[in-house]
Amino acid sequence: MDSNKQNLINKILYRAQYRGTKEMDIFVSKFVKSIIDNLDYKELVSLDKLINFDDETIVNISLGKNSKDFEDKIILEKLIEFKNKY
Repeated sequence: MDSNKQNLINKILYRAQYRGTKEMDIFVSKFVKSIIDNLDYKELVSLDKLINFDDETIVNISLGKNSKDFEDKIILEKLIEFKNKY
C-alpha cells in the first residue's frame, strides 16, 4: 500500500476516535472502521473531509439534513446506511 494512502488512513482513524464527545467518538470510529478498508484514495479524501466537520454537522448530515454541505454521495449514503443500522 502506498505510504500516502496509509498515512491518510492513520489520520482518519485517529481523528475518528478523538472527536470531543464519547458518543460521537464511538459512532464515528465505528462508521470509519466499517468502511475504511474498502475505500480508494479519492474516497478516503472525502471521508477525511467528513470527519473534520463538527459533531453537530455530522449528525445533521447523517439524518439527511444539510447534506448539501457534503458533496460525496457515496460516503454520504454509507453514513446514512450506517446510522440506520446503528
